[in-house]
Amino acid sequence: MEEYAIIMENVDWTYEGGTEKAIRNINLKIKKGEIVVITGPSGAGKSTLCYCISGLIPHFFRGELRGEVIVSGYNVRQTPLKVLSKEVGICFDNPSNQLFCATVLEEVAFGPENICVSRDEVIERVRDAIKLCRLEEYKDKSPHALSGGLKQSTAIAAIMAMRPNIFVLDEPTSNLDPEGTELIFHRIHELMSAQKRTTIIVEHKLEYVLPFADRLIIMSDGEIVANGSVRKVLAESELLQKLEISVPHVTKLAYGICKHLSEDNVPITLEEGMKLLRGVTVRKTMPGLKELKCHSLAGKERKIIIKCENVWYEYPDGTLALKGVNLEINEGELIGVIGQNGSGKTTLAKLLNGLYKPTKGTVIVDGIDTRTVDVGYLARVVGYCFQNPDDQIFAKTVREELEFGPRNLKLPPEEIEQRVKKYAKKLEIHNYLDVSPFTLSQGLRQRVAVASVLTMEPKILIIDEPTTGQDYARSKAIMDLAKELNKEGKTVIIISHDMNLIAEYCDRVVVMWNGKILIEGTTREVFSKPQVLAQSSLKPPQITQLAQILGLPPDILTVDEMIDLLDIKG
Repeated sequence: MEEYAIIMENVDWTYEGGTEKAIRNINLKIKKGEIVVITGPSGAGKSTLCYCISGLIPHFFRGELRGEVIVSGYNVRQTPLKVLSKEVGICFDNPSNQLFCATVLEEVAFGPENICVSRDEVIERVRDAIKLCRLEEYKDKSPHALSGGLKQSTAIAAIMAMRPNIFVLDEPTSNLDPEGTELIFHRIHELMSAQKRTTIIVEHKLEYVLPFADRLIIMSDGEIVANGSVRKVLAESELLQKLEISVPHVTKLAYGICKHLSEDNVPITLEEGMKLLRGVTVRKTMPGLKELKCHSLAGKERKIIIKCENVWYEYPDGTLALKGVNLEINEGELIGVIGQNGSGKTTLAKLLNGLYKPTKGTVIVDGIDTRTVDVGYLARVVGYCFQNPDDQIFAKTVREELEFGPRNLKLPPEEIEQRVKKYAKKLEIHNYLDVSPFTLSQGLRQRVAVASVLTMEPKILIIDEPTTGQDYARSKAIMDLAKELNKEGKTVIIISHDMNLIAEYCDRVVVMWNGKILIEGTTREVFSKPQVLAQSSLKPPQITQLAQILGLPPDILTVDEMIDLLDIKG
């Protein structure tokens, strides 16, 4: 049994006050040095499983634990957290829950200092972790003042500086740009391989992490429903499609064009995608790639609803976040704003709804100079969903949260009730209306935050990282809703690091870099320029990269478009 770092036998857990088991029938063994990826729908029990391994269950969370959890030879039930914390480092899905120091440097140094590592060793660990997570220029800033992605990088750096024997990373890259995501997983793989450290990664971005994984586990409804080598599990296409697991594009392509898919020929990487398409020819008459158009603008004169003219913004600590931004957004557009962490995306969004006033330049929203009105007035026009839902929600129940905005608009009670029911149902939170939002998972809290803005029915909707904490199905549900609202005439601005969803849903894309707009244009125009995107640590969707490598049209955006382009009989 010494070869196993983690052993779970017949484990069930029910949270205090809960009526259903959060996880059940968990029997799992993870070898020392193994890299295991766990994925599955929201609410499947992935985070609860992580809490069991780290010892937070049963020592922090209250409830009923059945079965045995053995970690590095310690029985978790009988071992204090202070002992387990030296063996297991956990990175939460919400980094704000574990950041508390005054600066990034102090945050990263805190762990090794408290386990009495020598001064020289602390300095070395902190330097390596900060460099890995691209935090050099932020090391003297407060982590609480950083963007969501940079907060996440800080939390990861703090765990890496501890160098525990077991890493438990719960969606460690959900707010990171593509290059940052790839960098983190490359480094984790190097570190784990060299030092034989065990790693459990809960992740929805399978495209980035699976090439480094030894094993893939699928959870659903509190149980493990698939467990095996990566390719063996990916070959179970019916199960993965039923659970709406977001597999790599090349894997999804294989599902669409291969009659028989075994674990020996499941592609994961771009290189394997190229091999898959050997012998497959392109149709002689290719279907035209239609430009995405904004439905609500058909046959209408384009009206500029947002205009930024030479906009600069400097934070009180001297950080220059925006540097001469010029941008026009037309009424009824569905815009994607992308860029590396710290590029100024969220700052720009907060200028559009009046939370910030430009240091220099002007922001005109629906004909209003944002400097002349308060944020309460602009809230009638611009609805803003924060990147971190905990910065937004505050009410005792979900119902009160959704009612707050329309009540302040002095709407009649029957209209308020109608809106609450409408958007609670659309976002699948109608069963939680009388529950405290703070007891919900981060994914559910994110949906509550979105719904609380939608009940005000603003002309312009800004959603900052709508996919945070969401599985693929819920992410698509939010984007489908955004598209539906856009068709009804609303202007929708999506800030996201999920290139696949941006490619699938947005009409136009604005790429930010170093506080400036690097490039803007239609979605196809922007993603067909990978060299320009690389300047902002971005990459086109995997299927677009595959098309570009193979010399196919460089603006293919989805797997379905690729399948339509191929002559499968060839």
